[in-house]
Amino acid sequence: MQEMHPENWITLYFGLIFVLACAQMVVVYALSSASNPGPGIGLYTVYFMATLLGLIAFALQYSASAPMRMDISSAAAILYSYLLFTAAGQRAQIKTGRIVFGIAGLAACVSVFFLDPRDIFGMQVAVAAFFFASAGLLCGWRSWKKSNVGDGITAAALIIVVSMLVLLYLWQTHDNYFQAQTVAFGLYSSAYVLVAMGFLASVLIENQQKLSHISTQDPLTRLLNRHGLEQTLHVTLAQAARRQLPTAAIMVSIDHFKEVNSNFGNKAGDQVLRQVAQTLQRISRASDIVARVGGEEYLLILPCTHLDGARMLAERIRLDIAECALIVNQQQIAITISLGVAGALGGGELNKLSGEAERAMQLAKRGGRNQVASVESKPIHLSTHVTRA
Repeated sequence: MQEMHPENWITLYFGLIFVLACAQMVVVYALSSASNPGPGIGLYTVYFMATLLGLIAFALQYSASAPMRMDISSAAAILYSYLLFTAAGQRAQIKTGRIVFGIAGLAACVSVFFLDPRDIFGMQVAVAAFFFASAGLLCGWRSWKKSNVGDGITAAALIIVVSMLVLLYLWQTHDNYFQAQTVAFGLYSSAYVLVAMGFLASVLIENQQKLSHISTQDPLTRLLNRHGLEQTLHVTLAQAARRQLPTAAIMVSIDHFKEVNSNFGNKAGDQVLRQVAQTLQRISRASDIVARVGGEEYLLILPCTHLDGARMLAERIRLDIAECALIVNQQQIAITISLGVAGALGGGELNKLSGEAERAMQLAKRGGRNQVASVESKPIHLSTHVTRA
């Protein structure tokens, strides 16, 4: 078997890194050209390119027969480690320390023109370790906050930091500069691969979460849509059927909403929809489920709630909406709502419960709007507090 010389290993290494970098660039380009690219995509692109060039410079310097006068690879290592820190901060939406650390990193890069190569190497390892540690903490924090395993893989840069600190110790105690450079070369390459894998996994998981939210969440109000409501209620209704618990529903419709759009514009209409959604979320309990099920219609499902309790909540919502006028172009828009309330004991279907609440809501509209109507085994009950819209 033919012996593998150092130049053969470097050629193989270049090939692997180049293939990985090209694949990474294709993915990042596709992500950056999307209609809604995630945060930090651009800076991660710069990091991957800068790291590729830095590793090439490192390998060329490592295999050169004569020592180079300037340690360009050390400056490159400081630069791309700072880029990783900045990209991780942008992706985590944390900008603290970017300017101060950037100035410190720039000063360290400039020092390659003045310091001894051995001193430069020691400083490079220390500075890069600091930036890797900072980037790892940012990615770890984002992984915990967003429940994203991909960011956790990127946070493995902390392991690289520990290895680099051990590298500094071994270099200082054994004074083997060549071996230290070789280990540093491997550590930077490993970090590059880990970051590439973690970044791709993070973006993939994030896009999957977005698709899941799109299928179950209304983009304007951030409430559940009909599909999300059905998924959320699956366990709730099953529990109510098993324990024979009461469940109530409130159907809410904004009065004269088409006239708001016609007179004030669609943007004002969107503001009205968001304001009503926020009020419903604020007044309802944590166990209640709020969804937008139509253009100007909302549905509240109240577990473990009797009809009387639902009527009281509906009346409270009606009064709160009526008292909060929307200001658009220095003009007040008076908003009122009509509400229909229905209840069921034990098992029930969402379509039947919401259909009864909608029927009660239509009665409230025909009765003059800005009022609460309810459906029960007794005759339809209208609230006594009726205010003309």
